[in-house]
Amino acid sequence: MIKKPLNEVIFDDLYEKIKISYFAVGDSLPTEYEMQEIYGVSRAPIRQALSKLKSEGFITRKPGIGTVVAENSVSAPWTPMGGFSSQFKASSDSLSCQTLDVSTVIPDEHITESFQIEKDYPVSKITRIRKEDRQPIFLLNHYYLDVDLEKIRQAGDILYMRQFASEVLGINFEYVKEDLKAVNADKNIASLLEVEEGAPLLKIMRLSYDADYNPVEYVEYFVNSDKWPYSIVFSKSGQNFEY
Repeated sequence: MIKKPLNEVIFDDLYEKIKISYFAVGDSLPTEYEMQEIYGVSRAPIRQALSKLKSEGFITRKPGIGTVVAENSVSAPWTPMGGFSSQFKASSDSLSCQTLDVSTVIPDEHITESFQIEKDYPVSKITRIRKEDRQPIFLLNHYYLDVDLEKIRQAGDILYMRQFASEVLGINFEYVKEDLKAVNADKNIASLLEVEEGAPLLKIMRLSYDADYNPVEYVEYFVNSDKWPYSIVFSKSGQNFEY
C-alpha cells in the first residue's frame, strides 16, 4: 500500500476539521510549532499543507493573530440533517430493529486507520438490521473502542444505536464525517436485506468524533435505496437525526 506524502496527510486532516467546523470560520489554527508536535513532523510538510489550504481559499494569514479559517471556507452556515430524515419521520411508527450480533473483532485496515489504532487492536462490533413494516432496509455494522458489550447484549434490539451509545455507553458525539459509495450486494448482504445477489445498494461509511476530535464510532451500513432514497435536507439549526 502506497502511503500519502506527509503534507497531504496534514492537508486532509485540517481540511476535514474545517469542513465539519472543528475549526470554524474565524478560528485560529494551531501554530506551525504546535503542528510539529501534533503531527510529529518537520515544518516543511506543514507549510506545504498550509500553502495548499491558503491557495484553495480555506485559510488566511492575519498579522498578530496567525492562521485563520477564511470566510469562504467549506464551513457553510447550513448543516445537513441527514440523508434519510424525511423517511425516518414518515415511517417512525413502522420501524423496528433486530440485533444480529454483538462481538469483539479484529477490524480491517480501513477501520484501524479510522480509529487511529494499532493493527491488531480489538474493537466491539454490533450488527443490526433495521426494518420498515418487517421489510429489511438497512444492514448496519457499528464499531466502538472499549465499550461495555454486556450492556449492549442486555439491551436487546436497539432501535436508535447512536442515542443508546450516548445515553447508556456514555459516548460523546460532536462531529461526523460521512462517505457514500454505490455497491452491489454480495451473497450474505443480499440474504439479510432480502434482495437479489448483485442488487445495487448504497453503502454509507460514517465516522463520529468527540469534542476533542477523537474517533469514537465507525459505522458502515448498506441501504436498499430503491426503498429509501437518500435525500439531503439542510437546516440552520444543525439538527441531526439519531440513526
